[in-house]
Amino acid sequence: MSKKKVVLLLVSLGLAAALAGCRQYDKPEFKTIEASQTAFVIPLDGKTSEQGKFMSEEFLQEAKVPTKRVEIPHKWVKTGRNTLFFIENGEYVPAVQVIVVERKPVSREWTTNKDTGTSQKNEGIKAETKESIAFTATFNVTAQIDEADAAKFLYRYNNSSLEQILDTEIRQRIQSDFVEQCSKYALADLLLHKEDVMKELREDVTPYFKDRGITITVIGLSGDFVYDNPQIQQAIDENFKSAKALETQRNENQRVLEKAKADAEAVNIQASTIQDTIKLRELENQAKAIDKWNGVMPSAIGGNGGTIFNIPTGTK
Repeated sequence: MSKKKVVLLLVSLGLAAALAGCRQYDKPEFKTIEASQTAFVIPLDGKTSEQGKFMSEEFLQEAKVPTKRVEIPHKWVKTGRNTLFFIENGEYVPAVQVIVVERKPVSREWTTNKDTGTSQKNEGIKAETKESIAFTATFNVTAQIDEADAAKFLYRYNNSSLEQILDTEIRQRIQSDFVEQCSKYALADLLLHKEDVMKELREDVTPYFKDRGITITVIGLSGDFVYDNPQIQQAIDENFKSAKALETQRNENQRVLEKAKADAEAVNIQASTIQDTIKLRELENQAKAIDKWNGVMPSAIGGNGGTIFNIPTGTK
């Protein structure tokens, strides 16, 4: 073997030996956690016997991290070997998974109008009254995830977003409750008991989702019902106008009655004042007469040479 070939062989062997002990650079990886987020660090490796624990709410609670920046550790995974230079092939992969739960409030406006609702689709909730009068109602809903409930939410919904749950499960339960409550009332009664319907709805929906890590802060009706039959709305409007006119007339009648009572009271007060004045004058005249009396009784009661009832005075 020539000297040149020997040198090349030695260089190749040295290079192969050097490369065999080298791996690619393990670049640091970080995950930033925003103020409205809660992060969970989940190990990606573990014993098979511990997999059941990974599915528990208690495990997720322990995996919650308070820091706002998480460094993700890596592990080297072999993918083969270069037979020419005996180099170990592989890559760094994350040793943990960082799951982030977004907790900030999410709102929805479910309307029939593309210009007013959250979506341009008709998302009003349809229902029927006891007598099968069909209508659509507009709802507004706001929900959030409290810090203490983040693990519960993650366990229940497997890292789905609050927006997804609000548009699916929460909407479906609200619709189911609303339809059930409205079917108990005739239309006239339903219009008078809207708040009772919403009270029953809230008392079911709010605690149900609180147990699943979601705090619903608002569930409300927005605007009037939209009826499938436009004549229903026309009849309601006419009844409303009639009732308003009747109320106006009643208010006017009440005003006139109260004025008449006030006038009568004023007359009574004036008459009483006149009577009091006359009585006062009589008392004043009596007082003056008493002041002028000298203590001598008159010799006769009467005048014009006689006495009243011709009673003698006792004088001759």
